[in-house]
Amino acid sequence: MWHMLHFQCDFSEVLTRKFSMELNLPIFDQVSQCKNLLIAGMGGGFDVFCGLPIYFELKRRGLNVHLANYSFSEIQEFKGGERLTKTLVGVKAEYQWRYPYFPELYLAQWFAEKRQEDVTIWAFEKTGVVPLLENYQVLVKHLAIDGILLIDGGVDSLVRGDETGTGSLVEDAISLCAVNALTDIPIRLISCIGMGAEQDIGFAHIFENIADLTKESAFFGACSLLPQMEAYQLYQDALLSVQQNPLQDPSVINSSIVSAVQGNYGNFHMTEKTRGSRLWISPLVPLYWFFDLQKVAAKNLWIEQLEFTDTVMHALSVYLRFSRMYIQERPKTQSPLP
Repeated sequence: MWHMLHFQCDFSEVLTRKFSMELNLPIFDQVSQCKNLLIAGMGGGFDVFCGLPIYFELKRRGLNVHLANYSFSEIQEFKGGERLTKTLVGVKAEYQWRYPYFPELYLAQWFAEKRQEDVTIWAFEKTGVVPLLENYQVLVKHLAIDGILLIDGGVDSLVRGDETGTGSLVEDAISLCAVNALTDIPIRLISCIGMGAEQDIGFAHIFENIADLTKESAFFGACSLLPQMEAYQLYQDALLSVQQNPLQDPSVINSSIVSAVQGNYGNFHMTEKTRGSRLWISPLVPLYWFFDLQKVAAKNLWIEQLEFTDTVMHALSVYLRFSRMYIQERPKTQSPLP
């Protein structure tokens, strides 16, 4: 009886004790080969924040990791930082900025203030493929990058172009096209997080695309963020600290991820920005999905048309013209889930 009571006491202590968990990355064996890995937000805005849990986990395991973002900030106007080209700058914490929207700068400041770390956030100007590819080539040489993990806040990067709902696919496709052209980089991956948090996406077709990529051995697995993970806790602190800036526009995708990890469900709104829209917060939102970048690019029906684009508007016009003339929309499908 004493042994049974002793066991029950220990087991109860285990249940109530706060403990830290590792982020179980299915791509660790691949990225652990890299001497200098670049984690880059591919769709703009706060996408680089979506890569922070992976960044923290890999740094904890001793890897050398850098952060970058396809930026919606005024990069050319930014006075300061480590400027490599007119449209590529390394953003550092010590610089001040008069424009309110600059998540890369506020993230660098969070690293300095909360962790006493001097972390450079590399920011690419929001451009077409030609200047973005040139900027990637410059940064790859500057940092001796031998692996790139593109981070998509949402699942736009998996859109082929013939779905019933394609979301805001242009920016992700620009990054996908540019990094796909970096054939000298041996490790090139895509990770998506925020499934279900976007509007105007045909998710049944996205699942069909993932199944198709699985047949091609291009899907490398998934893992979920949990509140017990130190990597998640650091990410949440960074995100909420930046979003509390009174002049900073919050991120819908990242707020949805945090909402889901905290156990919220359905039409839950963390920020006033989303009031009036309908959200679907679910356990799918905090899942990372990992893919072979080259094979994702090969499935895309139109990114080859982007190779010579200079601006985002040029890329958008190319997509609209090409999709109207050459892409036939897949029949609308319905998920069997109620």
